[in-house]
Amino acid sequence: MSKYLGTQLPQDLKAALESASPRLNAVPLISTDSRGFPHVALISYFELFLRKGVLHFFIASGSRSAANLERRPPSTLIFVQRDFVYYLKARAGRLEVVQGQALFRLLIESVWEDFPTAEEGEAFLSSGIRFESPEQHRQRRLKLRQSIMGAG
Repeated sequence: MSKYLGTQLPQDLKAALESASPRLNAVPLISTDSRGFPHVALISYFELFLRKGVLHFFIASGSRSAANLERRPPSTLIFVQRDFVYYLKARAGRLEVVQGQALFRLLIESVWEDFPTAEEGEAFLSSGIRFESPEQHRQRRLKLRQSIMGAG
């Protein structure tokens, strides 16, 4: 079941996004393709950050997701963790291209929290959608994130 929370990021999600050591979780980013179908891309916390309280992300500038978001800004981000599940419905606006990455700002229109109902009993998530990568790769992404955070 989901519950409308408003337009502000919940504190636990905000803390996860502000962490200097991003989580190794994938975040589904849903845009709409030219035929009206949902298009899913997986981004990581390494590609998400807050700047002055506003959520930003970057993806490859030549990707289908970037093109979809430029043409059709409504999008949804799904944050799935063991301790929370949030759906952010937003409008993406491309700001610039930095080091081959399209930088987007998200104007959040609604935040929803998903949680099990009493009928679902003792069901709970044991983890979020996770990925693994070598430390060297994570450090490169972190350096890119820090560089892009400082841009603009």
